[in-house]
Amino acid sequence: MNKLLLSLIFTISIFALLAQHSQEEQLAVQYYQQGEYEKAKAIFKPLFDKKPDSYIYSYYYALLLQLQDYKELEKVVKSLQKTSPNMLKYDIDLGYVYERQGDMNKALKEYDAAIKKLPDQEAAYRELHYAFLGKAKRDYAVDVLLKGRKTLQNSKIFFKEMVYVYSNLKNTDKIIEEVFNFVKDGDNKQLAEAQTILQDLLQDDEDNTNYSVLKTALQKEIQKYPNNLEYLYLLFWAYQLNKEFSEALIIAKSLDKRTKGDGVVVLELANNATQNRDYETAKEALQYIIAKGESSSYFTSAKFQLLDVKYLQLISLSPVNIQDAKLLEKEFNNLVNEYGIHSGTASWIRKYAHLLAFYVNNAPEAIEILNTAIAGADNRNPQQRALYKVDLADILLYSGNIWDATLLYSQVDKDFPNDTIGQNAKFKNAKLSFYIGEFDWAKSQLDILRAATSKLIANDAMQFSLLITDNEEEEEGGEDVDEEEDFPDFFGLFGNDFEKNKGLRYFAKADFLLFQNKDEQALKYLDSIALVAPTSKLSDIVLLTKAKIFTRQKKYFEAEKYYKRIYEVYPDGLYGDDALYYLGELYEYYLKDVNRAMEIYQKLMKEYPGSLFVVDARKRFRTLRGDF
Repeated sequence: MNKLLLSLIFTISIFALLAQHSQEEQLAVQYYQQGEYEKAKAIFKPLFDKKPDSYIYSYYYALLLQLQDYKELEKVVKSLQKTSPNMLKYDIDLGYVYERQGDMNKALKEYDAAIKKLPDQEAAYRELHYAFLGKAKRDYAVDVLLKGRKTLQNSKIFFKEMVYVYSNLKNTDKIIEEVFNFVKDGDNKQLAEAQTILQDLLQDDEDNTNYSVLKTALQKEIQKYPNNLEYLYLLFWAYQLNKEFSEALIIAKSLDKRTKGDGVVVLELANNATQNRDYETAKEALQYIIAKGESSSYFTSAKFQLLDVKYLQLISLSPVNIQDAKLLEKEFNNLVNEYGIHSGTASWIRKYAHLLAFYVNNAPEAIEILNTAIAGADNRNPQQRALYKVDLADILLYSGNIWDATLLYSQVDKDFPNDTIGQNAKFKNAKLSFYIGEFDWAKSQLDILRAATSKLIANDAMQFSLLITDNEEEEEGGEDVDEEEDFPDFFGLFGNDFEKNKGLRYFAKADFLLFQNKDEQALKYLDSIALVAPTSKLSDIVLLTKAKIFTRQKKYFEAEKYYKRIYEVYPDGLYGDDALYYLGELYEYYLKDVNRAMEIYQKLMKEYPGSLFVVDARKRFRTLRGDF
């Protein structure tokens, strides 16, 4: 028992000493961090004498530098050199002590001696490299790595370390040189790492200086080493990163021909250009694939995708070029005649019907096509039939047949109450009620949709419901406007009671005209809201709607002005985050200002963390940064 008790007492004593020692270390570090160096020294000196480990040494060394106690420093470092002669970092520490005293000859002697003593081991070169970096001796740090490459006969070793130093020195040419050296053997496995380095180089390149240097260097390297495809791939990537898709297409075609590819690189470029709304380049890329003929596995999909791109380009502009619309109509018609109406062509049938009704002014034919599609829809796919019905309802509403339209919307809503298809139909039905001035009924339906499974529909429903709530009371003091002369009653959709909710009714008319792609007439209503309802709370949504119209009309600086005004004047309103998101899109896709687009997306993520747009803004930001 006595031996056990003694052992227990001894163990407790050891733990007590360890705990006390740990507290001493913490106290010494605390004194050091607070700038009380003499107090810290009084604790660190005995600690170091007892236990000269790297943790105590690092603090003690830094402390003595602060106190300029060079005599003690030299003694401390030399003692460690004797006990650990292979630790070359102590040579650098000693050299730095001499340098701080102003004796550069002795300092350089220590530095050079450390480099000469290096063994032929990768780890030793890295250790000495970081020792020099720790003293901000970047030139020496680079020399160590260069010697290591030569000695170890590996020109690619220490790639990341070299890039890190050159990045700190902001030496763009050397960074690019390192990347080129890294991929010079044509190993495509190294491309991703090279792109990561270049992405960091181009990230804060506000005036595109680094991009211009990289592009020129790549073009020269391609001429010098025409057989190294990795340089071509890097230039292809860089062009896309900077949204120069037409230039990227030239590289994509070259890569496809030289690798005897099936067009996949060109298709990748087409998809990226489409996403960035460079429709002309996307069309040219897809036409290149189609020209390969049916031997290409992407031939048929490229034909369908080309129609998609032309359709997207057509509907993105205002006013729509009627000749382009008619030409596209013929292409859709040819596709339908060739492939027929079935589940595989459903997406294009729907676009074709929309094109006929909304842009070619041929609603009867569009209705006939959709009725045929509905009748022939596969019973195993009721969702497809429902989508056709919603499209048909849209066209009936466009044509003024509101009762048949609301009936179809209601059918789909009833058949798919818990599905996005049904909830979208309910939302469209609520919008129909909004158009005809039945605001209370519209609001009751919108309030139900605020619990929709689709976040997009729920958000839109909430915004429209609040819009009605905020503006449903009668405004007074507005000017009279001649309704019959300037704003005819379209298709009998709207009542003539303009004594109540004038602002809301005018906005409803404008919104319906936008639905019909009649942007200029919609602008008249939007401009009149301030006259007929000067106290309404519609200012921000009016500005947002105008900005969207001006974007379609290619009046980009007008759109920019309105988006900025919403954010500046109504930042806490319903549309502050909308304005920032669409402003980011404006800079990204139309004004081609990548840095400003990234800045706006960051602002949106920071200032509106709960916004529905945050997920997409983050995705766009990362894409612009080069993370794809």
